Amino acid sequence: QVGVGCCCTSTAMAQQSSDLKFSVDRDGDGAVHALRDLTVKITLPNGYTEERTRIAGERVFYYFASQGTWKFDSDEEAIKITWTGTDWERLDVKKKDVMRSIHPSRWGITGRQLNELADKVVKKFTGARANPNVYHVVDEIIKPACLARHVSYAILLNPGGKECCTFVSHAWFESFLKFVEDIRLYYADFETRVFWICFAANPQTWPDDRLQMLLGYTATQSPFAIAMEKCKSMLVVRNTTRNMYSRLWCVTELAVVEAYAKKPVHVIGAMPPHAAESRSNIGRGADCSGPEKDMLLSTIAHAEAHAEMDIEELVAKVISAKSGSVLRPRSTCLCICQ
Repeated sequence: QVGVGCCCTSTAMAQQSSDLKFSVDRDGDGAVHALRDLTVKITLPNGYTEERTRIAGERVFYYFASQGTWKFDSDEEAIKITWTGTDWERLDVKKKDVMRSIHPSRWGITGRQLNELADKVVKKFTGARANPNVYHVVDEIIKPACLARHVSYAILLNPGGKECCTFVSHAWFESFLKFVEDIRLYYADFETRVFWICFAANPQTWPDDRLQMLLGYTATQSPFAIAMEKCKSMLVVRNTTRNMYSRLWCVTELAVVEAYAKKPVHVIGAMPPHAAESRSNIGRGADCSGPEKDMLLSTIAHAEAHAEMDIEELVAKVISAKSGSVLRPRSTCLCICQ
């Protein structure tokens, strides 16, 4: 039973009584649910904090594959959720839920496997359909390959997972083949290097509601951020089709790597013409087609406050950086090293 000011493990079940303000349902969707209107304050180990209002019956928090202890402190109008530890190695999960049994930092794909995927793309997309973007590759190659196993493409290829070295930030409307070529030309060890790339790392065949729970309540709790913290660096792959920072997820990834992960950011590829002069619909004004827009904007705002930085300035630096630049995060700025 979970009540006022107590601790519970990830396997705990709370009986929904009048004394409780929230419940823990690990055997259901693994979420904390509000039993009455309340304020939720969440604190994560990297210093991230967030405060939100939740109404009775609404999902308060989804703790992604957590093993260890979450502390729940509550009073009449609020609960405070604090992550005090996670042990991924001893995680007890159902065998059918393969994705949750493998740490997100191991949802990696090698350069050699990217090349093999590119070969499949060349064979499948011919004539007028040649040179597809990532959306087309996901729909016509990755989803059909993964549908029966209910896993991501990376885990399909590497059932036990592969520890990632480089987190890749990019936008799906780019040319897939140009995307792979840019990465291949940048790294001398491309074939053996292990990359965390969203279209390969995340399970693309999952229903939207289940995928949303996997992605987490906040961007800093998502597999993106968990993997980013473990990777040695981020690689930003720009494209000439469309400004990648018109996509809110790309903006959020930049905010998280600067404020929390604090890893060097390698910048390659070219931006669309006049991207450096245009400031409309990028940064905080970027687009997000999913229901997580408010969550991403909140994450960006918290990152700016936490690191005392301006996301618009960071976006501008990445847009104008020469291909091959390395942006090294410091306490309040990004220092561009050629």
